[in-house]
Amino acid sequence: MYLAFSFSEIPMEAIINQFFEIEKKSAEQNITSFERNLLRIHHEFEEMGYKIINPLGMTYDERDASLEANLLHPKANKIVKVLKPVIYKSTNGEFSLIQKGVVIVE
Repeated sequence: MYLAFSFSEIPMEAIINQFFEIEKKSAEQNITSFERNLLRIHHEFEEMGYKIINPLGMTYDERDASLEANLLHPKANKIVKVLKPVIYKSTNGEFSLIQKGVVIVE
């Protein structure tokens, strides 16, 4: 079966999100055979002007406009799960937020 589509028709953040999921699952399952390939793809995203941030393990700050958080309790402050990474795009030397990270805070 041949699917006719162009990568230019797919928003880059959708591709980055799929890459993030593959990277996350390979780490969770301790699969290291793709590590070099994943690093290469990450490097290519950076060369294209994208900055991908995985805030896992960071302290949550409610003033951080780059995150949408689900707090598990009122005193939650540590990011324990990342559903979507924070994505920035560099244009004319300035980074702009193109996707907020979606996180769970405990």
